[in-house]
Amino acid sequence: MQYSERLIHHPNSIESAAYTPTDSRQMKSIAFFNNKGGVGKTTLLCNLAGLFALHRKAKILVIDADPQSNATSYLMADDTLTELYSDDKFVNLYEYYEPVAKGKGYSTVPPSIITSPRFGVDLVPGHPRFALREDLLAKDWSDTLVGNDRGLQTTFTFSHLLNTVASDYDFAFIDMGPSLGAINRSILLAADYFLTPMSADLFSLMAIENIILSLQTWRNELEAGLDYYERKNGIRYAQDDKELKWKIVFLGYVMQQYKAKSVRGEVRPVASYDKIIRQFPADIANLESEFGLGDPNTVDLGQFPSLYSLVPMSQTAHAPIFELGSSDGVVGAHFAKVDESGVMFEQIADRVISRLALSEAKV
Repeated sequence: MQYSERLIHHPNSIESAAYTPTDSRQMKSIAFFNNKGGVGKTTLLCNLAGLFALHRKAKILVIDADPQSNATSYLMADDTLTELYSDDKFVNLYEYYEPVAKGKGYSTVPPSIITSPRFGVDLVPGHPRFALREDLLAKDWSDTLVGNDRGLQTTFTFSHLLNTVASDYDFAFIDMGPSLGAINRSILLAADYFLTPMSADLFSLMAIENIILSLQTWRNELEAGLDYYERKNGIRYAQDDKELKWKIVFLGYVMQQYKAKSVRGEVRPVASYDKIIRQFPADIANLESEFGLGDPNTVDLGQFPSLYSLVPMSQTAHAPIFELGSSDGVVGAHFAKVDESGVMFEQIADRVISRLALSEAKV
């Protein structure tokens, strides 16, 4: 097994033709989040991360912050997983929070980082025990609200982790569970952007409303807590020489393909989906207006079409869908679907880059 408690450096960086950040050493952290499960979040994250790494020559770190650890299972071979989780040298996210939980400050040992051979990305593996940090983060949030050091430090532990790896990567892609609990709140307070995979159903609409309300509440509470801290201490609260503030931006959404039918040669969604789809623009516009870049015409990052058996084939091979070959079980018409998936992820990547460029232009 190849894992390390130090950061793994890569020789390549993002090609200028693909993406040129304002500061080439400034990592962009993107949380993949929806308050609804079953929307293809982990599949989208892993394949988009693989595309940026393999096709755009980006240095990518995937952080599996979902205690279910599905991204870890997807990116790493089974024998590696067995060895990884049986090795007591593996520092997981639960352990990374242990010094903070004991009031001893941030950990001096980062979580272990391993490499996914076929995706070409680095990974902070997930761990089921990370779910046990929910209570710590929930309890210390009350101290955050009144500007106490203890609460602010706990709340921004994930932010410190991102600062620790920032000089080694171009992007950090963060996988999250679907809850609006304390762990996910701390991640969304730490990340630069969030990208929302969704499906065309009533519960996705309701999830958008939940996200807006939760982010509004957290923003107001955080800003009040930081103001309390400044009044008590005469300075703004800083972490790693950076002033902390609300910063996360809605990057856009990717729609999981909905059921459709053909009417006189034109593909149309079935009636139940059609009614729901018509409601999405207004809800997305509200999310974009409140937390995005103010451009509802660019928030649609693409559609994730049904790839049928290619997804489980990709999971079994621990390889991107667009990299599958005959040795992975691809035969016949599946090759066309593999090519189709590559085009799809390229288009999503282009739109992500465009949104990032728009964000940087606003800074």
